[in-house]
Amino acid sequence: MRFTLSFLLVISSQWCFAQLQIGKFLVNGKPRTFSRDTIQLKAGDNDLILEFKSIKADSVSYLYRLEGVDNEWIESRYPVSRYVGLDAGNYIYHIKAQAGGRQLSQSEIYIKKEQGFWNQWWFIPSIVVYILVLIGVSIYLFLLYDFRQKLRMQHVRNKIAADLHDEVGSNLNSIAIFVEVLRKNAPPEMLPVLEKIIANSKESVSLMQDTVWTINPKNDSIYKLFDRMESFASGVLSSRDIGFDFKVETDLGQVNFTMDQRKSVYLIFKEAINNIVKHAEASMVWVHVSRSRDTVHIGIEDNGIGFDMAAESNGNGLANFRDRANEAGIQLFIESEKGKGTRLKTDIAL
Repeated sequence: MRFTLSFLLVISSQWCFAQLQIGKFLVNGKPRTFSRDTIQLKAGDNDLILEFKSIKADSVSYLYRLEGVDNEWIESRYPVSRYVGLDAGNYIYHIKAQAGGRQLSQSEIYIKKEQGFWNQWWFIPSIVVYILVLIGVSIYLFLLYDFRQKLRMQHVRNKIAADLHDEVGSNLNSIAIFVEVLRKNAPPEMLPVLEKIIANSKESVSLMQDTVWTINPKNDSIYKLFDRMESFASGVLSSRDIGFDFKVETDLGQVNFTMDQRKSVYLIFKEAINNIVKHAEASMVWVHVSRSRDTVHIGIEDNGIGFDMAAESNGNGLANFRDRANEAGIQLFIESEKGKGTRLKTDIAL
């Protein structure tokens, strides 16, 4: 902004002044009124120009000083002074006119500049409080949105689990029942095919039940996962007279797997137990769960006959394990030697 203040020096005669008077006060080229000898400036008025003139400009010189800004009087042949960036406060502007070493007249003008709200003591604390409130409201809205999204996701998962259990499960069970009826009256050459259909139907029902269990939000607890793993292994291994030891060696109270992790961990565990029953000829199986920092370790070990890792590397068995692990970002390690059993370990990052 540019502020212009004009002073008109009124001369009582050709060579002497009776007094100095302000003729006009201009702000940005527009006249503005003032009270007597006091000029009020706003907080944003940063460029102040004081201009005054006389009738006998050739013989008159001027002295001016703004208290608090100018340390000494400033003499000029040109009746203009300028001040930029005045701080808020009260000032006194002194004006002198002289000719031939003789003082003709003198006047004082009081200038008061308002303090901007950004310079008030409460401004910085208010900004800090505003930012904190803004951050708090943003966090609250984010948490509220996240909570609603979780509720919506749980509703979807419940619906999918119910549909799978009611519709798909009943259809698969119906297929198995129908095939059982057909088998009673089927010719001998059809029995292997029907047996295969029945086996596949039962396996599909089992996989569907595992999927429903995984999707159901009620089973998100990691302890429910370990309980299901232990229950499954105990039932399968005890039916073959195989000893079983399941230990959780750490506190997992605040640990939760994602749905993909939970599903992959359970299916890898289930397939490992089934392979031990079918191929390992083991008498004992150990399962140990531990934790180190942000990783949960699940180890499965048996004392069976083992196998040659090099010979099995091209088979589908190990590939299925690795595919399930890769789907959920799980690290998988398998060690085995003939006559020394097999060790499978999964590392699940939290």
